[in-house]
Amino acid sequence: MLLLVLLVIGAVYAVGQRQDVLAGVLLIAALALCAWLLFKWIPWSRRWYVLTDRRVIARWGVFNRNQAALLLDRVQDASLARPFPLSLIRDYGVLHIESAGENSQERISSGLQNLPMTNASAFYRALTDAQTPT
Repeated sequence: MLLLVLLVIGAVYAVGQRQDVLAGVLLIAALALCAWLLFKWIPWSRRWYVLTDRRVIARWGVFNRNQAALLLDRVQDASLARPFPLSLIRDYGVLHIESAGENSQERISSGLQNLPMTNASAFYRALTDAQTPT
């Protein structure tokens, strides 16, 4: 995002200095970066994770909608990784879930192994609370 702002500022400065070719190149680079960010953001924004009292459900996809569910009884281990620069933005983290059972690899590979999400600490806390017997 900072790079996008710098490209636009550089293009405005180049127009002021009468360097139209450089301004055009910087504007094209800014538009390409904007398109790339939008291309990456749309699929990420269409990911939903739902925690119920019985299962973890993942939904994803823009045109082809997919859904996977994992029973809480089958969750063997859950861990939370919070990569440094991204964890400062809306509590971003990646929840890693391992399941128990005969077909655990098949079930997990369909969307529930690594769950990148915002508000990851709250989701992890709710998951561990749901697994804890009362």
